[in-house]
Amino acid sequence: MKKFGGIRYNSRWDGSTWCILGLVAVCCVVPCFLDDGIWPTIVCLVMLAFVLVTFLSIYYRIDGDKLVVYSFFIPTAYPIDKIKEIKPTKSVLSSPATSLSHRLAITFTDRKILKSYMPLIISPVRQEEFIRHLRSINPEIKH
Repeated sequence: MKKFGGIRYNSRWDGSTWCILGLVAVCCVVPCFLDDGIWPTIVCLVMLAFVLVTFLSIYYRIDGDKLVVYSFFIPTAYPIDKIKEIKPTKSVLSSPATSLSHRLAITFTDRKILKSYMPLIISPVRQEEFIRHLRSINPEIKH
């Protein structure tokens, strides 16, 4: 696996992120009060740990001419020179983004990059700085 450097942007955590984590935590606490043995509690705690690790492992890096998206600590690099447009979105599509309300949809000029017409949806903190950084590398990005 290639090691990427560059500037790191964490994925944004907002009220929707905390609601999801709270819902999972409540569902994990319920088996603790039931007399079904220890296994349901262990399974629920493992699920809570999985959700936390998944959320904590989502972040983004701008490394030279690449936008690197980390999801479950696995990097996927996208060429910044192929980005056509970045716009805010409220889409709830599954994506490497922890926020449900502060998301950006990134559209590429070449369909082969994502292997679909769907945009890449991310939720970086410091969104304006993130967009400025991308546009400093590729000034043709529409915003």
